[in-house]
Amino acid sequence: MKKIILLSAMMLMTVVSFGRTRVSEKAVVVADTIYYAADQLCVNNPSQASYYRLLKQQGTGLNKEDVFQDFYMDGTLKAEGGYNFIDLNNDKNSQLNGEVTTYYVNGKEKLHGKYVNGQRNGFFTLQMRDGGVAVVDYRNGKSVYDYFMVTRPNGTQEKRPLSEIKSLLQ
Repeated sequence: MKKIILLSAMMLMTVVSFGRTRVSEKAVVVADTIYYAADQLCVNNPSQASYYRLLKQQGTGLNKEDVFQDFYMDGTLKAEGGYNFIDLNNDKNSQLNGEVTTYYVNGKEKLHGKYVNGQRNGFFTLQMRDGGVAVVDYRNGKSVYDYFMVTRPNGTQEKRPLSEIKSLLQ
């Protein structure tokens, strides 16, 4: 019975991940392309960049929101979501707001969660390369627990120390 519940939860998480809100195709680009190096510092020459960003607006009136899309240099989507402030010189200082999704180089979803004024808030899900799913619960930018939960493709679950996932959540 326990395995059936876990398998159902995994399938539901997979279905939910396909229904995520994406930056609309109708979003309008509102700024020049910004190029960033691997260290997240702005560079002027695309040949020195690791990724580039497009700042956009979508919606109208009260529903208008600022959104971004980051792309690997080959044009594959790297990240997308909402923001309050983008630091044009150092991306580490940018303040995300709303749902944000990041992607692996192969285009598959990596991380999804919600930011409130630059701080992680709620459940962040990490799609692990081995097919497992890791979940971390945040409140006001800090993990609620000193561990995260991993659900493996076979349905088994385990607690792992938070220190193991920090580098993946960057």
